[in-house]
This record gives sequence, C-alpha cells and structure tokens, in this order.
Amino acid sequence: MVLNIMETLRKSSYLIPIKLENEEGKYMLIHGYTGAMDVVSERVVLYLKNNDISKLSDSTLQALHKRGYITNKTKEEEIEYVERIAKALHKRDNILHKSFTWVVTYNCNFRCPYCFEKREYKDSSHHIALTKSQVDQLFNAMIEIEPRKQLQDSVITLYGGEPLLKGNKEIVTYIVHEGRKRGYKFHAITNGYDLDSYFTLLAPDLITLIQITIDGTKKNHNQKRKHFEDSNSFDKIISNIKLIFEKELNVDIHVRVNVDNYNLEDFKSLYLYFREIGFLSHKNFKMYSALIQDNKEVKDSDKKDIDFLSESEYLAINEKMGTITSCAGYDAIYKKIEYAITTKKPLPLTAVHCTAQTGEYVFSPLNEIYPCWEVVGDKKFQIGTIENNAINWNKNELKKWHSHDVASLSCKYCKYVFLCGGGCLAMKNNQCNLFKRMIIKAVNTIYNSIHANMFNKLN
Repeated sequence: MVLNIMETLRKSSYLIPIKLENEEGKYMLIHGYTGAMDVVSERVVLYLKNNDISKLSDSTLQALHKRGYITNKTKEEEIEYVERIAKALHKRDNILHKSFTWVVTYNCNFRCPYCFEKREYKDSSHHIALTKSQVDQLFNAMIEIEPRKQLQDSVITLYGGEPLLKGNKEIVTYIVHEGRKRGYKFHAITNGYDLDSYFTLLAPDLITLIQITIDGTKKNHNQKRKHFEDSNSFDKIISNIKLIFEKELNVDIHVRVNVDNYNLEDFKSLYLYFREIGFLSHKNFKMYSALIQDNKEVKDSDKKDIDFLSESEYLAINEKMGTITSCAGYDAIYKKIEYAITTKKPLPLTAVHCTAQTGEYVFSPLNEIYPCWEVVGDKKFQIGTIENNAINWNKNELKKWHSHDVASLSCKYCKYVFLCGGGCLAMKNNQCNLFKRMIIKAVNTIYNSIHANMFNKLN
C-alpha cells in the first residue's frame, strides 16, 4: 500500500467483534455498513482494538480494508456515508415493499390489561366489523396504493380486536376466499379462543399462519388474559391447538407470551409444558416472549395489573433462564446471519425497523388507515380515510412515518445501525442491549452448527 494511505488507515467505527465461545482465540468480525462477516484470530482483534494495525501483514491489511474493517474515512466521513446508505436503503424499500393488515373488527372477547385499543370498542353492544362491501373496497384500495401486484406482499394479516371471533366466521370466510381468488394468503393475530370455528379456513393456501397469545401456564394466563365470560380460557385455547395438530391442518402456529415481572419467569414453565404435551415436536410450532410496553393509551386503572419490566431487567432474567433465543426479534437476527453464511453474501441491511416506516397500511372497519398495528385506534396517528371508494390521505402524518429512518436518529452513530434498524417507532422502546446479546448468541449458535466451515477466515 502507498505510504500516505497507510498513514490514514484507522479501525472503522462500525466494527463489531464477537468472541466465538467454543473456539479458542477466534472472533467473528461483522461490519455494520458493508455487511461483511469474517473469522479472525484474537491477535487481529487486539491490533484493531488498540489501533495498532501497522503490526498486521500487508495481505491482512488489504483484506481488512477491502471488507471495511479498517478505513481511510474519518469518523465524520463514516457517519455521512451511513446517512447516504440509509437514504438509499429507505428509498429502495419505499418503492419495493407494500404490506397490508386488515382490522376485521374492534370487538374482542378478552379484556387484557395491557390492550392499547379503546375499551369502548370491546365493551360496546354494537358489532363493529368489516362488511362485504368494505372488503371489496379494501381490495380496490390496495390496488390504488400499489397497482403493481409484484410489489405487494402476498400475505394479508388479519387483526383486531379479535379477528377470529365465532361471530365473524361469515365475513372472514368471504375475505379469505376473495383474497385467494386474487392470489393472496393470510396470517391471523388471534387469542385462539374461537379457533375451532375456523378449522376449514386453516390451510397452506388460505390462513397459513396463526399467532396466538398465551401469557404463561394456566394460572398466570387466566389471571392476565381474561375472557369476558370464561374464567379458564387457557384449556380451551390449548384444546384448539391440539385439534389443529390432530387434524394435520399444516399451518404455522406461533405462540406469543406477553411478559412483565409477574409472568416472565413462568415462560420456561410454559415451554416445558408445551414440550410435555408434544407441541414442540411439531416443526411448524414456535413460541417466544415479548416485553409489555408502557403504552400511554392503556388506562391507569388497567395498569395496576401490570408490573412493567425495563429492557435491562428483561435481558437479565432471560440470561438467567437461558431463554435469549426465545425473545421477540431473535429469529430475524438468526435468519439474517444464516442467509449471509449460506449464500456467501453480505448481511442484509435495513434502514428501518419495520414496514410501518416504508409501506405498511392497516385498514379498520371504521374506514381508517393506520401505519402500524401498534397504534390502531389512536387517531393522532391516522394516515388516511377511505370514503366513497377514494382514499383521503393525511399527508403530514404519512410523511412522518414513511420518511423516518436511522439517518434521522442517533442510531446512525451506532455500529449496529443497519442490523437493528433503529427499534420500534411506535413504541419508541430501547432494546439496544438485548439486540447486541441476541447477535452474540445467534453468531455462536450458527458458527457451532453445520455452517462452521462456511465463514471467510482472515489470519
């Protein structure tokens, strides 16, 4: 290398070294904005950490420079470069991805204390649900938003309230069959109580995935997630899942456990229970925990039944239980790393946390459009209205969501910037430490598996 170039080389501010726990003296290097991943010796990592790169061989220097781990850019130039990448990635995703969620109804048969949707919808004597004419209108609205079918997500998510209420069977059947004619499949976010009314719609070409919330073993679940009539919803939900497996309906079942200080340590007991009754032996079954957030829309009178955990407390308890791999978000990190290894391509990068910041549209039965299902019912976040087969946009609110990426956050200074995407914009929660721990776990898990010999190795 030319002398003056050598003199300006420095360790990149976006270098991520991860110690390989079962391989003595080895580290995985990840680069935050090139997406490079390489195995290096501890000696290389020490030279990089101490900015003593002159001791590295010329061939190693060139390899590290090519992959981005060392750079001629100053810290300020790297930040400016990250901002440019963020804008390019965001522009790409704004163009390429449109996804749709349908709030089938605002009504619900549960009275969960952490629910952020307005209680008057659930307790109302009125049945607030989509009609067939609205369904036809929503399919047209999807085409208006994105006429190019190939740029639409092929899966529509059914949401609520509780979308799969027994009383919604007719309209959900209409939605699913009309969607199938148009080439769509469906996922459903459900409490699982009335699932036995929907077995005919659970199939690989209809409703292909159901997410069911079960907040712990029987006692904890029944205390936290209260059916408006049945004091033991746990047994009914478990019975429904068993029937799905017995009927071999071949759909994915994801159990979400919303946790606070009351029930987090019960997560492992629920896991053992699922193993005992055979759920974990099914390849299309998985479970994970998600931290209950302090949503301002939740009434103070309901919050008395919630013992909120901080992110650091959530991380510490999961570390203690050995359940980091069952935290919400772990699968996405694992798949990114696995993809990079198996395809021998850089890690996929993102400038946003989710599609709410690029092209997510949530339609409600009150003709509202929201950018994210975490803010459904909160009109200050409403981005549009459907009236007389036309969409009226709230352009200011729409711009807030669809122009927000890591370049507009302090995240642009973080070396994990394009791996994390900045966290949930709706909840504004900080899960930085948890994210870092999940990356460490994912890297080591994958490295110790069949992919160990597929990493690039730099001496």
